[in-house]
Amino acid sequence: MEEIKQLLEITRSLQEKYGRKFTLDGKLVGDIGEVLTAEAYNLTLFSENEPIHDAITIDGLKRIQIKASFKNYSYFPSAKSKIPDYFLSVNILENGELEELFNGPGQFIYDKYIIGRNLKPTRETFYNLSKGVLIKLNAEVPEKDKIKRVK
Repeated sequence: MEEIKQLLEITRSLQEKYGRKFTLDGKLVGDIGEVLTAEAYNLTLFSENEPIHDAITIDGLKRIQIKASFKNYSYFPSAKSKIPDYFLSVNILENGELEELFNGPGQFIYDKYIIGRNLKPTRETFYNLSKGVLIKLNAEVPEKDKIKRVK
């Protein structure tokens, strides 16, 4: 029971520090991943109500959707109208560090992989892309099209 109280206190502390909910459901991993990624790439997080993008670069020029997981895959939106300007997918490692899986324009994934392979969505709203696929695609993205990591 003490561990649960500690976990609840930690989520309250994170809420106060970052102004996000950090609810103890499936959304917690995403919230943690967004905060870690924003710090690692020097991004400004949007409010939680943004439908497509989670953050923007400090210069205000690039809007980014962040996907974080412990499970070696990421969801990518299936609706063409919801393709993010930039897509940043990371794995959260056990030590709290981030492993970059994909960093680049969302349209790159859509054109190069989804349309190129005529993929069908896993569900109506998203494609499920594996770590291996994302890393392979990431290697093909020119450095000039990536969000620069600062940490």
